[in-house]
Amino acid sequence: MSQPQPNFEDILAEVKKNRKSIRTFPYVATQYLGVARRGWRVIQEINELLDEYDCICEPEFGRAWFYGEIEIIPKPKLSAGKTDDSAMDWDPTPRLSSLKAANLSKLKDGGEGVGLISVNRDTPLAAATTLMIMHDFSQLPIMNTPREVEGIISWRSIGRALSLGRACKTVNDCKEEVVILEEDELLFNAAKIVLEKEVILVRQKDKTISGIVTATDIGQQFISMAEPFLMIEQIENHIRKMLNNIFGPEDLVFTDKQVEKPKEIKNLSDLTFGQYVKLVEDPKKFEKLKLNVDRSVLAKQLEEVRKIRNDVMHFATDEITPQNRELLRQTLNFLHIITATLKGAN
Repeated sequence: MSQPQPNFEDILAEVKKNRKSIRTFPYVATQYLGVARRGWRVIQEINELLDEYDCICEPEFGRAWFYGEIEIIPKPKLSAGKTDDSAMDWDPTPRLSSLKAANLSKLKDGGEGVGLISVNRDTPLAAATTLMIMHDFSQLPIMNTPREVEGIISWRSIGRALSLGRACKTVNDCKEEVVILEEDELLFNAAKIVLEKEVILVRQKDKTISGIVTATDIGQQFISMAEPFLMIEQIENHIRKMLNNIFGPEDLVFTDKQVEKPKEIKNLSDLTFGQYVKLVEDPKKFEKLKLNVDRSVLAKQLEEVRKIRNDVMHFATDEITPQNRELLRQTLNFLHIITATLKGAN
């Protein structure tokens, strides 16, 4: 029976005590904090914890692939007069390494997936096309070693070669060039190249090829990133529509002990999402809506949306969880029904 994995702080304590590095995963750190994903506050808190135990994380905690390994290393001793700012040294920018398709080798190492499938220059074309059909691939990299790439074979390159009258007995007869990008390339820069070239290979710091990214992978990633923003925007629009012409200026006064001079609220668009929740939470104000729904259930749901919204709007490093995505969909569908019903009643 396998021993349970130690919690993140125990790992840090052991590294500090023995001055020996330990391998673990980013999700072990988030589990220790009781969260499911990395927002900027989580990254800052973990970096401060690393600093407290005189440790560093490689690759950097905020940039490492969530399900890939990280190494906790004793912090090198600093020379006199030098300071260390590792607690604040994190990169919130989306990188190519955040894509699952860029980490096929790591997935295989972790027991998930078949890894990066490739052929060599002498592979018969029939063998290559069989692999492509079997795995539903549109292309395969041509590699001599994990670090040496000769090109790529695709249905497009095969068609071009055949149309030019080539014999195409091996993949070398119908290969084409392929762009290789480093894993820390900015995702937005990589997206432009992928959309132009249709496919690129991803290279790790040790020069090994770790993945193959297609236009489909980029499209799925951007849909995943954009969908929460779009759903939250629609939720806010439905809330404003539901509250429109219901409340007067006297209802839109909120006390905030942390703010010495609160922002003047002239209309509903000046409200924060948290203030929308407060309107629903207030029994007297909620009565004015004349909705035949349970106030506490609706308020609780909107409060959960507010928490998700805060993470999304601060560009948390990781995607929202499937549960949170579903909660946004539920809330959007519910509010759509409410506002459609109110429109029909007027």
